[in-house]
Amino acid sequence: MAPVPDYLAHEGLEHAERAHEHVQGTSDPFMRFVPIAAAVLAVCAGLSSLYGNRLAERMLKLGSSSVLSQTQASDTWAEYEAQSLKAHVAASFATTTSDPKIRKQLEGDVRNYRTRQVPLYAEARQLESATTASVEAMEVAEAKKLRFDVATAVFQISIVLASISAMTKRPPLFIAALVGFVLGIVSCVVGLLH
Repeated sequence: MAPVPDYLAHEGLEHAERAHEHVQGTSDPFMRFVPIAAAVLAVCAGLSSLYGNRLAERMLKLGSSSVLSQTQASDTWAEYEAQSLKAHVAASFATTTSDPKIRKQLEGDVRNYRTRQVPLYAEARQLESATTASVEAMEVAEAKKLRFDVATAVFQISIVLASISAMTKRPPLFIAALVGFVLGIVSCVVGLLH
């Protein structure tokens, strides 16, 4: 996953200030809303970037938790297999020995080893479930993060379009910026509901 550069809200606000400078003195009432729209877009871009960064942090925590659970599960399975091997070896010796005292001792060892396996099996399965849950949660966070990254990019593009519309005094570019604003909001809402 490639890192996404952090969006700095002051960049959007600088665009809004420049847009305000360019629309001063214009008689078009439609263009007077450009600086306000650029400022709102900058705030939205900052918030979506912030939430996207929080999701990235969550993904890192979930990834670490997943690796830890998987490592613990592997260790527990290894212990389970060791108990199984010990039980198998003890059972083999029990069947080959002619001494009843040693046979009884080995059969007791077999029961002991098999008894130890039961909680190890349950623990290993629980750790595997925790690993799976962490991976699934990480995938959900990643999908949400993608939505917020897209929203941040759309808001940034919309800020630039609004600024250019102010400099060139072209309302269609401002309308395109407003469409971008709506698309960015939709992306955020979809990300929150995912």
